[in-house]
Amino acid sequence: MGLIEVKPRSFAYLLQPKPVAIIVSIDSSGKPNGMSAAWLTPTSRDPPLIAVAISPKRYTYELIKQSRDFTVNVLDASMVNESELFGRYSGRSMDKFEKSRLTLARSKMVKSPYIAEALTVLECTLYSEYPAGDHELIIGKVEKAYVREEAIEGDTYNISKAKILLYLGSGKYTTTLDKQIT
Repeated sequence: MGLIEVKPRSFAYLLQPKPVAIIVSIDSSGKPNGMSAAWLTPTSRDPPLIAVAISPKRYTYELIKQSRDFTVNVLDASMVNESELFGRYSGRSMDKFEKSRLTLARSKMVKSPYIAEALTVLECTLYSEYPAGDHELIIGKVEKAYVREEAIEGDTYNISKAKILLYLGSGKYTTTLDKQIT
């Protein structure tokens, strides 16, 4: 068996799975909006920075530019329906939080709320942004980071307890094994 060629546009799926997060931002009146994202990566520890690839066509992109902050809410495997809801519909035409079973809580450092049921929450201020083809790289400075107590062991996830929702691409998901491989 050898390598087979795939369309260059499909390369992103070859770098999956990645954790699914809902990026939450607010409009000028304080109304929250969220979108699913799996194109996330840490970019720096000092200062603590995270990059999120977001299309400038997305409502969330517009709101982050206005509010200058957002939260990253990592989902667990039980939240696949929420990931689909927040990924398929625009907040311009629907209040996705009303349609979901998710609840919002007030952040400590940023205006945008976080999702109370999230496995991990990062409160971020807009640090910078860079054009990247049909997306923008939104760089957030992590002001606060939280994780469910039972989900962490030392400074990494305890994967026997934390079932992180992972996106494979093309509407397919998976999760972690019950033990780490060393």
